[in-house]
Amino acid sequence: MTSSYPAALPLLIGIVAAAVTAFGLTGYGFPAIGRGGRGAVARGGAALAGALAALAYVWGLMSLFLDESGTAQACQDANASLYGQVSGYSVSYLPPALDCRMSSGGSYPAAVPGFLTPVMTGCTMIAVTLALIAVAEHRRIPRVEAPGR
Repeated sequence: MTSSYPAALPLLIGIVAAAVTAFGLTGYGFPAIGRGGRGAVARGGAALAGALAALAYVWGLMSLFLDESGTAQACQDANASLYGQVSGYSVSYLPPALDCRMSSGGSYPAAVPGFLTPVMTGCTMIAVTLALIAVAEHRRIPRVEAPGR
């Protein structure tokens, strides 16, 4: 049975970087909305959606890091009926995932909640869309009224 355990150092670096990013984006997002101005809601919303995506990423990495029982136990806990067919493990850091590979060629997920990848993807798409809207709103040339009107 081959094994590819999650490495602690990359996980810790990813957790710290994503947590700092989430904290910074949250610190920017709420005041940006409060300041107002052109594109403020889109800027702040993009920052907050990015912060949510970063927090979901932290959750996924923490799920890998906190799997104290070991990879084999995580595979057994995820699906006890298929555990006898497990021939190896694969770990992904982006998106965070632990897959239990079976000798028959398939695999099944373990340790990381399945909803995190769609949450990260959706929040990232919302953040990018709102950021593009904010840029377009900021570049929009204001209409200048003629003097005396």
